Amino acid sequence: MSKANRKPASDADHWEKLRCLRHGCFKSLFADRYHTRGYYHFPDDDGGRDDLWLWVESTSLAQCKPREKMRHILDLWAPWMSPEERDAYVEHVWGLDFYQRIKSAKELGERLGVTNAERERLKLWQFKPIDMTDEELAAHRKRKNNERRRTKRSQTRAEYLASCTGKPWEAEGISRAKWYRLRRETSPDAIIVFSSESIPVSPKEAESQQKGLQGLTARESQCKQQER
Repeated sequence: MSKANRKPASDADHWEKLRCLRHGCFKSLFADRYHTRGYYHFPDDDGGRDDLWLWVESTSLAQCKPREKMRHILDLWAPWMSPEERDAYVEHVWGLDFYQRIKSAKELGERLGVTNAERERLKLWQFKPIDMTDEELAAHRKRKNNERRRTKRSQTRAEYLASCTGKPWEAEGISRAKWYRLRRETSPDAIIVFSSESIPVSPKEAESQQKGLQGLTARESQCKQQER
């Protein structure tokens, strides 16, 4: 489908995608901070409750079953909370207006106290660090992109081919369809047959593939006779 005919994403889809990305960042950050003897849960103090609030608040924006998702986080990460408090917690968050529940990346970074070192180590791209300004963060991002490009340019062909194992068309810088087409043009008599053991197909599909191969062989024989 071309870009012109592609259906534009709705605002709801945009917010759901953003929420899912932030959910992964929340989980990575809190698993790193609150990992104790194989268990993950928030401490029952001001800091733990504030972090829990941000995560549940973001989860309340889910398109599908937001109450269940919020309750699931509370069950796993706040075992010290009673069932009555848990239900009241969920209903209180759900009763807030949308603009009260949405936070910017800068607000989340400040509330969570995320440093740039922590952000880089855990890949918390949805949170802005508290120890860098927007200008410094943009310069840091530009410097990383330049380093990545220099590393890619200095890569040998053997290293590049090793990174493209299983996809030779990427190593040659062409599309998959063009790579197979060039193989057919350079080797017209070669017929690629896939093993039925490696790629299981139904009897109907196997019969269709066999007829196709037979038709290809017949056409090649006719072309050779005409050339003679």
